[in-house]
Amino acid sequence: MRPKIRNLESFREIMRTGSVTDAARNLGLTQSAVSRQLAQLEDELGLELFFRDKGRLIALPEAVELCQEIDLALSSFDRVQLMADDLRNLSKGQLRVVGPPSFVEGVLAEVVATFLRAYPDIQFTIDSRNHETIVEQAVCRAVDCGFLKLPVTHSNLMIEPMVNCQTVCVVKRGHAFEKFEVLTPKDLHNEPLVMLGKGRAFQRAVQQAFRDNHARMNVRAETHAIGASCALAAQGVGVAIVNELMARTYKGLGVSLIPFEPSIEHQYAFVASSQIPMSRATQAFLAHCKAYFAGA
Repeated sequence: MRPKIRNLESFREIMRTGSVTDAARNLGLTQSAVSRQLAQLEDELGLELFFRDKGRLIALPEAVELCQEIDLALSSFDRVQLMADDLRNLSKGQLRVVGPPSFVEGVLAEVVATFLRAYPDIQFTIDSRNHETIVEQAVCRAVDCGFLKLPVTHSNLMIEPMVNCQTVCVVKRGHAFEKFEVLTPKDLHNEPLVMLGKGRAFQRAVQQAFRDNHARMNVRAETHAIGASCALAAQGVGVAIVNELMARTYKGLGVSLIPFEPSIEHQYAFVASSQIPMSRATQAFLAHCKAYFAGA
């Protein structure tokens, strides 16, 4: 029979104090309750642990041998309680987060860094994946949460719209376009351009804007990464047309950001499985992200 924890606790306190009276006082129990729990423990273990001599308890060798193991076992339970307290108070925990490469390599770093200032013992695992894989991992709970560019729909996905941003033109610092308040397709007619990869809805929207304005696109370079687009613009290869939120990360490369018109909006959402409640750490991270992007 597996011994009950309360019986082990009474035994440990008797061994520490040497008497049922002191053990009962320390545990906040009556002497009869402690005596009863000790008797139950001996019955559970099938061992006599004490010699009774006129109301006194004298520990037998079996009790002495068991005491250290029982103390270690109860210490483990104590550690479980401490861990639960830590998790409840968010002083420990783990978060697995996934997002599009441009989001992970750009804005997410600052979001995580500011969150960790408040919760320094939370451990992050951060990965970048394509849209379909992010949906799959969030739905099957391979990650705690993630970020996706909208639109996205899935019956088993919790979708929390998080941030909207516009499209900008990235130019090398000192470029003649720096004096423009906005840049339009007509301004960019036949100008060297750096474009994000083919097949994206965003590129199709940019192409449509040029067609509507009867402007010619002179694409000098094409890449699938916003960071690479900004780096090429910084080298003077051409004007990069990209997401403003991601482009801010690369201002240190020596580039300027100029709004692009007509407006092409980018929307991102925080996503998680809708099948189970979010962990306390995930809930705290969601709240932090809302506050962060509200002030972005």
